[in-house]
This record gives sequence, C-alpha cells and structure tokens, in this order.
Amino acid sequence: MRADIHYLSISLGPYNGAIDEAFDSPELRDSLLALPALLASDKARLVAAGADRVLTLPLPTAQGNIQVAVKVFKRQRWLKDTADRVRKSKAERSWHLAQCLQQHQVGTPRAVAWLDRWQGGRLLESYYLCEYLPAPTLTQVLADILYRQRDNAPLIEVLRRVAPAVRALHDAGVVHGDLGNQNILLPEGGEASVCFIDLNRARHRPQGLSLKARAKDVCRLALTGPYRKIFHHMYFADDEIPPAFRRWEAHYRRRFAWHNRSRYWRHPLRYLKQGKWLGPSPYPAAENIWLWDEKSAQPTIALDKSGKWSVRRRYLPQLLLENLRALPRIPALMRAYRQRLQHSFSEPVLMAGRIGMALHPPYQEQELPLWSALGKPPVLVRFYHHEEPEAWQEALQLVAAVRAQEGEVMAVLVQDREALCQPEQWQIFLQTLIPALAPQVQAVQIAQAPNRVKWGLWTAADYAQLLQPALTMKARFPQLRITGPACIDFEYHRVLSCLQAVPKGQRLDGLSHLLYVDRRGAPEGKQGGFSTLEKCALLRALSETSTGTEAGVIISETNWPVQHTGIYSPVGSPYTAPEWFTANPGASENDYADYMLRFLALSLCSGHVEKVFWWRLSAHGYGLVDDRDNFRLRPAFHALQYFLQLLGQATFIHRLEAEDYYCLEFAAEGQTVNMAWTAGNQTLALPSVAYTQVVDREGQPLANPQLSGSPIYLLNKQL
Repeated sequence: MRADIHYLSISLGPYNGAIDEAFDSPELRDSLLALPALLASDKARLVAAGADRVLTLPLPTAQGNIQVAVKVFKRQRWLKDTADRVRKSKAERSWHLAQCLQQHQVGTPRAVAWLDRWQGGRLLESYYLCEYLPAPTLTQVLADILYRQRDNAPLIEVLRRVAPAVRALHDAGVVHGDLGNQNILLPEGGEASVCFIDLNRARHRPQGLSLKARAKDVCRLALTGPYRKIFHHMYFADDEIPPAFRRWEAHYRRRFAWHNRSRYWRHPLRYLKQGKWLGPSPYPAAENIWLWDEKSAQPTIALDKSGKWSVRRRYLPQLLLENLRALPRIPALMRAYRQRLQHSFSEPVLMAGRIGMALHPPYQEQELPLWSALGKPPVLVRFYHHEEPEAWQEALQLVAAVRAQEGEVMAVLVQDREALCQPEQWQIFLQTLIPALAPQVQAVQIAQAPNRVKWGLWTAADYAQLLQPALTMKARFPQLRITGPACIDFEYHRVLSCLQAVPKGQRLDGLSHLLYVDRRGAPEGKQGGFSTLEKCALLRALSETSTGTEAGVIISETNWPVQHTGIYSPVGSPYTAPEWFTANPGASENDYADYMLRFLALSLCSGHVEKVFWWRLSAHGYGLVDDRDNFRLRPAFHALQYFLQLLGQATFIHRLEAEDYYCLEFAAEGQTVNMAWTAGNQTLALPSVAYTQVVDREGQPLANPQLSGSPIYLLNKQL
C-alpha cells in the first residue's frame, strides 16, 4: 500500500476537484468531463442503491483501463450546501480521508479523483471515484456464515481480521462515523485484508482518539451476542476491555438502537413517501442463530442475556404453562425421591456393561484400538443433523465396526435449529438413520439438551416436534428403545416439562440425561443441597413417577473440562478471554481422573443410574485422550482402564457407613475389593476392612497407603 501519494488539483469545464497523479491521463480527464453521460450509459453498473448511489464502470487511466467505483452524492438542501462551502463537500472529504488512511497504511480502496460542480452557491453535482474492489462486505460475509455455514470457526476468523483493522483505523486518529458492517470490505488477497469505504462522514483527529470516541465509532457494528465482546477483546489485542470503553460502547449502542427504532416518528413524511423504511434484516432472526464449534463439539452461545430474554418473552406464556402443568407432579416426585435416596447403595449392582464411552467417527483408526484396550465397553455415537450425509455414513461405519467386535452401541441423533425450522429436513435425517440403526443399537436418544437454547430449542413443544416422527417410526422397529429428553445439568423442572410433552399414549423407553454436577469441582460437591448422589436419586424418581417414560436412567454425557486447554475446553470456547486465564476453570489431569472414578462409583453403585457414557474418549479439552498431543493417554485413561479391568465384571455389595470418607465393597472374581476415597482435601487412615494388598487408581502397589481424594483399592484376595 503506497504512503507516498501525489495528487493534482484539476478544473475540468464546470467541475473542480483533484486526481491522483498516478492515474492521471488525457483520456481519464476526458472521461471525467463526460462522467454524467458515462454513468447513464450501459457501461455503468449499479452496485448500491439509495440516496447516494454507487456505480462501477471502466475508465482509461495512465495504468490502463481499470474498474472504478463512483459514488454519486445526492442534491442537498441549501443549508448543507452553505455548510459544505466551509467544511468541504462529501466527495472532497472522502478524498482527503482516503489519502489519510493510505498514508497510515490503513486499508481503503485507492482514491482516483473527486469532482464537484457548484453554481450560485449550490452544489449541483458531486462525485467520488476510487478503485473498485469486487470484495464482499462484512454484512455479506456474516450473512453467509449465519445462514449457510453456521460455524463458529469462520466467524472467529473474520473477527480476527476486522478487529485489528478497526484498531489501526482508530490509532491513525480517524473516526469513521458510519462504521457499520456494510462499510467494511473483506477482499481476498491484496495489500489490505480489510478495507473501509463510505468515508464522507469520517473525521481525522491528529491528537488521537479517546476511549469514548472509539466506543462511539464501533457501536454500529452488528455482531451477535457474545461475539461483540470477543470483538472488543480482539480490538484491545486480546487484553482486558477497559471499563470506560464498555460503558460508553453500551451507552452509544443503546442510543443507536433507539435512533433506528424512532425513524418513523422522526421522519414520518419520508416513511410515507418511501412506503417502507428498512428492508429485511440480512441476518437470521435472533432465535434462529445457531453456530457449531468443532473444537469443543458443541454449539456456541450466540445470544447474550438480553438477546435471549428478548426472544424468550415471546415464549413466556408457553413456558409458564409448561411449568404450571408440572406443579401437580412435584409432591409425588419428592416422595419417590426421598424413598429412593434412603435406599441408596442398599442393593447389589452388577457392574457389567454399565460404563460406556463416546467415540468420535473421524477418529476410528486411532480410537478403536484404545476402545479394545479398555475392554470394549458400550459405545455411544452421535449423528449430527447439521453435518453432511457423508458424515452420517462415517458414523454408521463406526457403529458397524463396533458391532463387528460384538460391542454394544447407543446412538444420539442431534438437532440444530434448522431441524425445527425445516421439519422436512429432520424427517429425512430420521428416515435415513433410524432404519440403519435399529438392527444394530441398543437405544437411540432423540435430540440433545432441549433446555439450552444454544442447541436450537426454546420450549418443550419444540422437543415434542422433534420426538414425534421418531416415535411414529418406532412402530416399524419394535425392538428399538428411544430415550430422552436428554436435558442438561440440574434443571429438572425442564425435564418434567419435556416428559409431559411426550405425545399421549406414547412413552420413552428410558430417561437419558446429560449430568454435569460441577464442571469445576468434585462430584460430592453440592448445588442447593444436591450432590451427584442426590441428583441421580431425583432423576430416578423422575423416571419412576412420569407417564412420559419407562423407569430407568441413562447418563448419556458427562465429563470434566481440562485446565489449560483454552478454546478446546467446553467452558473456554469459543474464545479464551483474559479473565479465563485468571479463573482457569476446569480440573487438572490428575483431578479429572479422580473425579471420573468417584462420579462413576457414586452414580452407578447407588442403584439410581443404569448406565453412564463418558463424553468422550479423545478430545483435547475434556477427553481421556489428548487428540492434539498425538493421542496421548491421560491419567484418566489408565485409571478407567484399571477400574474396568478390576471391577468391570464385579458386583457392588454395599457401602461402609462413614461420615468423612467413602468405601464401596465389590465382589470380584477371586477377591473382595473395597474402593475408598475422601471427598475433601484431608488425608485419613485406611478404613477397617480386610485386605491383602492396597493399590492406587492405576493398580500400582502402595507401600504406605492412606485415604485421599484419589481413589485406592483395598484387595482381599481369596487364596
């Protein structure tokens, strides 16, 4: 990009203006003199309509024929013409700001010329000419992402391009004045990755810009929900956002929103004359925005709290009605819960087939040997509606490979927002997969996390819409078990609502749920008085008292995020803000292994849960194997491998009563095993049970064993 720009003032017939010396030629001057006629010819093409039009046409220059964009400014009222005599016309201001940006190495289309025709103190014609860049605007790029790609990665990539460019614009002392998405070009290749256009409102302030001025300039950028905050972090070089900037940006954004909403009242005659004010939004409605993040294998949160609330207000009567319908069932539910809780750990539990593992279809080559090393536990495979049919076939190949080794499989059919907005596509999805899965799988879970709007559903009725065609198809496959509603976390009122939405006369074959007790702490930690044990007991009571499902609970997703995994962590995606490094949420790899074993023992041995599927075998941010480190086996892999080897075919007998530690007794082949740990940080003496050897969580003998948060096994071999 050139910083040494030389231009010439010109006078052509009735026009005054300037021309870039690099483009100047007699042919170009002749074309400028005949510009109105050229713009009216078939050589010109309209690229932006409105009061100020933009057209493109080829013009001869000293550098050959080039395509030029011509902005034709409308006639103004006499008061503005009078002001422009002092402050210069829009065309001349655009010209000077373009020179300024080029001198500061900030992207903008290269200015070619500007022309004004004044007569009697009135500005009759005004033109600004620059090189035409056939590049999409930020508006067009975002619309393509939100409508077609529906993927977080390209959106983050775009913000990575735009945020530093806006910062460079402001660091050059330039306030754009109309910094909307439509005025940011994103060319492919070239000297500048981002170019700013429509500069007639821009101002250069050599003294620099305050945080207030910067905030006011960026407030017009249309970015969805949390991505606005991500953009601000990137603007400040991935550092903290100054509080003053936050306040001023929010203030000016509210003012700009009111300015747009109040146009009808401020300009009623103009509205009536045009018949409309603004065209349809280039972006999807807020409730239909859905973006997938492959790094954390989940949708991103696309709406902030205010955005979610503005949409939820439309669903509020329906949500209130759903909750009211659930109220009469609460007394029976709580009675069943108390009975269930009292009988925790009171009955023998056969451990065989109760611990499952989620595998990732693209990793079949790496994961199938690891699955075999774990003893071939039950497998969970997800099928995503937003993916292409080729990905579904790849997942079906994984199911077939597991079945070929006599493994048990559960499938999950995962929706996106399009599954609800275009139900015929969801029908195709089900009709493609259910007939192929029915002969091979033990169960199919329909939908995922209907109580989280980022997964695309807003109400229990939305869940019922996805469930109904699957239940209808079940008549053709009576051996197939269908589970749900697969809500996530401790929001059991939503589980009640979804179960009540199951069509009358039909039932799910089991209650599946995504249970995260505490993504940052131990499984014994309590939330409102409910730890893993209490939550599992309440889930079982839900399944036993609901008319929408058969009794039985499957936890189809659980894990802990791993510390220091950034955007690959479920709690760090899709952007790692500076405060994330301070809070550093998640568990260390050692704690992850301990928490996993304790969660599995508590949920299954309590007798409240039939099966737990760990999500998932290989994932940098939350897996037993680090897929970004050459599929390195984490401590959790080795811990689970020994647990399954030792207790995978055992029978839980009973729990030793103790207040400050846990001790669970199993009858295994040829020996009795007590699994013991403490819930806190304390270290205690071993429980009073018979044993011949003590080993750690990976089966290594302990010379001086003690109880801690890391489970140990007290082996009493029968000689």
